[in-house]
Amino acid sequence: MKLAYAWATVAGCAALCLGAACGAAQDDLDPGAKSQLAESHVIATLSPTNQRRLFVLDTAFPAAEAARTYVLDGSTGALQGMFNQAYWPNFAVSPDGAELYAVDTYWDKHTRGKRSDFIVVRDARTFEVKADIPLPQGRLMIVSKKYNFDVTPDGHYGLTYNLAPSTAVTVTDLIKRETVGYIAIPGCGLVFAQAPNRFSTLCADGAVATVTFDAAAIATTRRTDKVFDAKGDPAFEHSAWDKKGQMLYLVTYHGDVVPVSLAAEQAMPGARWSLTSAAERAAGWRPGGWQVSHFHSSDRQLYVLMHQGRDWTHKTSGSEVWQFDAATGRRMQRIRLRESAQSVAVSPDGDPLVYVITDSQRIDAYQVATGKRLYSTRPLGFTPQLLTVWGD
Repeated sequence: MKLAYAWATVAGCAALCLGAACGAAQDDLDPGAKSQLAESHVIATLSPTNQRRLFVLDTAFPAAEAARTYVLDGSTGALQGMFNQAYWPNFAVSPDGAELYAVDTYWDKHTRGKRSDFIVVRDARTFEVKADIPLPQGRLMIVSKKYNFDVTPDGHYGLTYNLAPSTAVTVTDLIKRETVGYIAIPGCGLVFAQAPNRFSTLCADGAVATVTFDAAAIATTRRTDKVFDAKGDPAFEHSAWDKKGQMLYLVTYHGDVVPVSLAAEQAMPGARWSLTSAAERAAGWRPGGWQVSHFHSSDRQLYVLMHQGRDWTHKTSGSEVWQFDAATGRRMQRIRLRESAQSVAVSPDGDPLVYVITDSQRIDAYQVATGKRLYSTRPLGFTPQLLTVWGD
């Protein structure tokens, strides 16, 4: 009780000090000891999105609610900014580079309670949130994959893959900031948006379905016959997508490439070719990693992470990046990595850089022209997994 009384007395004295006595004490201070405290906020502004800007999605495996996207100067590796995302997010850049789209899920009590799903629209130069567009039907909650969300080439629609309980795609009008419909894609998954009102998706039987929709999300679907062996030689979900050329290059676990044209209302597969020679295949060379391949549209070059392994080592990080002429299937060069990497992307400019996420969570950049490493960043975040460049 005495202790409590003592603390009360001290508290009372402190309260009294807030009055005239404290004011007098402040007036007794030397003028040089007084400072005017003012709070101000400065919002940094990035330059417009350019072909060497690199976006790195960190899914934060040890703390999945703490995902984020880092923004780097792809020429130097310098960190330019960061913004938070939510559980197993998706990410995309608008075709004009002015907006960033984060597909996020939140619970009103942090990890429980009412769930809400949104496409969060940010200004690409300030990261300020411009809109939260609700996804009434939710979205598929799974480890982040690039093609669970895509934007039509004209920037009008955002297409979000879902499984609730059947597979479907939510169509969101990014101009009006509202969701307009929900298109069933039974037995299929992923989204490759290739026209203002059209997308394609991969199906469990190895077929490709192409969906054409109107402003109310009323859709028609046309399927190809099977273009890859989903059981014997599956295709990677992160196969290379050339949105400008409307070509999908399906990379298979065993190291084949199946080019598929998505330029019309029905997909048209081309001639299959191999990433490896017979000797290289016998030596165990095959693709592997997470974001295993990427496409450079202007010179039509395919880049693939490769490792030496065996069946079902498709998640093994790549020790090399192989560059191919997609028109002929001819390998142009092998870039030997200083450190094995799980994800790869290529800057879309005329003197491209190859970016990889290494096993130590660093971003390494290599010059395509020479194959030499240009820089290696410090470890970035918890578990950086996906790379995005403008034009993906």
